[in-house]
Amino acid sequence: MSDNRPPFANPTPSGEAVLAFYLACLWPVATGMAPHSAGMILVALGFCGAIVQTVAGIMNMRNGIVLTGNIFLTFSAFMWYGCLEHLLIALKIIQGSTAVVDGIVFGVMALLMLGWTPCFMLKNTVGSLFMLVTDVFFVFASLYFLTGTKLFWAIAGWDLPLVILACVWQVVGSVVNEIFGREVYWMGKPWITKKPVPASSQQVSLAAK
Repeated sequence: MSDNRPPFANPTPSGEAVLAFYLACLWPVATGMAPHSAGMILVALGFCGAIVQTVAGIMNMRNGIVLTGNIFLTFSAFMWYGCLEHLLIALKIIQGSTAVVDGIVFGVMALLMLGWTPCFMLKNTVGSLFMLVTDVFFVFASLYFLTGTKLFWAIAGWDLPLVILACVWQVVGSVVNEIFGREVYWMGKPWITKKPVPASSQQVSLAAK
């Protein structure tokens, strides 16, 4: 076995798959296609999804993949927060509105997603689109919780199918393309490329070390 081989296989598709499951439940509840009580399913999905994403994040970090490792660990914490909040509200342990707190938490998540978006633009078109539609969801969900404006929640809710589709596309594409060793499912080209570092700058950096 090569010494350069990572200790784990790529766990990213499974982490994205459980996110798609979670959002597939949230979408009909958020848009009124299902009763609000159906949102209790998010407790089970959030619990299972948080475990999978925690493991996926740790495995990615162990493989030295800093971006997806940090994103999965962040999303896992967000899922723990969501499922436990739903559970505590159902048990009447949390009473009163949590809208302001939710708005601030969603806002912080939006800032994180926006900050990480350029990194996905180095990856491929599908990854770039996934981050952009994810940005839309968190920004408008945060604005809804903070302002109570229903239009913001409608935008966030109907953006979810796009996030789900992008998740599934990435999961299927990354696994199948790796198995076949070629692009069976189109993923597209990177939207941006890294600017080469001049050799003189590299020498200065090494000298500083």
